[in-house]
Amino acid sequence: MICIYCQKEFDPSKYRRTKQRACGDPDCQKKRQRDNLTAWQGRNPLYYRIKRMDPVWRSKARQRAKRWRTAHRDRIQAYRVATMDQYRVYMREYMRRYRAALRERQKVAETKGTP
Repeated sequence: MICIYCQKEFDPSKYRRTKQRACGDPDCQKKRQRDNLTAWQGRNPLYYRIKRMDPVWRSKARQRAKRWRTAHRDRIQAYRVATMDQYRVYMREYMRRYRAALRERQKVAETKGTP
């Protein structure tokens, strides 16, 4: 068979011989999964939107998340400890960019305000 993504010949799985259209290459598998997801979302356009707009579903999801967070406090704490250095570096750079942009906006505002 010929892969529909990379156009290379491949031996299909013995279990899905007639249905398989993509080879086992990771790039082709990612493309196949993306295409399948896009097709599914096209067939079910309101699947996630309806759930998010439903107040009952939202409250249940909030409760479910809260239960998980209280049951797994140690995992959340371990994640925070493990990523704190990375977070600090990110925030330091973010604040530098923010302050530079703020100074630039203030300069522009001052030059516009001066006749």
